[in-house]
Amino acid sequence: MSAVPQPRSEPAAGEVIVKAERLSKYFDVSPPWLNRVLERKGRQILRAVDGVSFDIKRGETLSLVGESGCGKSTVARLLVGLYTPTAGRVEFFGHDLREMNTASGRHLRQKLQMIFQDPYASLNPRWRVGDIIAEPLRAHGLMQDKQAIAARVDELLTLVRLAPADKEKYPHQFSGGQRQRLSIARALATHPEFLVCDEPTSALDVSVQAQVLNLMKELQRDLGLTYLFISHNLAVVHHISDRVGVMYLGKLVELAPKRTLFAAPRHPYTRMLLDAIPDLEMSGRARTPVAGEVPNPLNPPTGCTFHPRCPHANARCKSEVPVLKLVRHAAGESQVACHAVEEGRI
Repeated sequence: MSAVPQPRSEPAAGEVIVKAERLSKYFDVSPPWLNRVLERKGRQILRAVDGVSFDIKRGETLSLVGESGCGKSTVARLLVGLYTPTAGRVEFFGHDLREMNTASGRHLRQKLQMIFQDPYASLNPRWRVGDIIAEPLRAHGLMQDKQAIAARVDELLTLVRLAPADKEKYPHQFSGGQRQRLSIARALATHPEFLVCDEPTSALDVSVQAQVLNLMKELQRDLGLTYLFISHNLAVVHHISDRVGVMYLGKLVELAPKRTLFAAPRHPYTRMLLDAIPDLEMSGRARTPVAGEVPNPLNPPTGCTFHPRCPHANARCKSEVPVLKLVRHAAGESQVACHAVEEGRI
């Protein structure tokens, strides 16, 4: 019989387990060579992620938010090794993430799992639930005995508030929220310490979203998990996050503790995102809706890529790329990439 999972020992305060350093991912989306020759066009490079740096401490939840196409899901795939970085690196427990593909790095892969966005597409419809959840155990060679595997599957199903008898069913026999619970159970099979959650509730109803988010917070508290949470829903981010990073066209434009970011957003783009939330309290505060369209990522603006939509842009913003800098203010500390904030204009 498999042992009941116990909460992990209290970690060292502030221990960093994931560190991204100037992480970049470029995609060559050029037409075929012959087309380029005939049309006299050069290569087209999509900079999906461009020099993103952050760290994640054990036991915390870092959320990445932004409009569709900002690169947040690409960051998620870089952190689990589905994409190879074009530049920069990811450290996981002090080891380069590329070590996961070696025999000696197999133990790193066990500590790292991913929960995908679509629970309808991430589960094999031809497999029974018991086989789906047991697959990581077999793939990593953690268990071979059939009874031990069955006991571990029962344990995981109970952990995500499902019945052990559900292991005989197929994925199509479950609702969307239940399928996402199955995805969580599968991710927990190898006793991971870090979970990358790529919009895990975006395909669910609002009431079901709350149930899944509360379950994830309980599991984080009981098992000492660390999350990278990808979302475009600021209400969800406010509920689950400890820190929030805001991305725009492949770059991180603001990074701050949740309370600080929601109470005193510094970057104009962050302010626009928060102003787009309906003001249910009818506070009467002046609000600036998100204006304009996201520029073509194949031909981004020069300087600060947000300057065509920013009401505070000046000549410097159009020519010089801002870098992420620490800013201290009354509400706390934020890292912001904005010339207007640096110059005190906002």
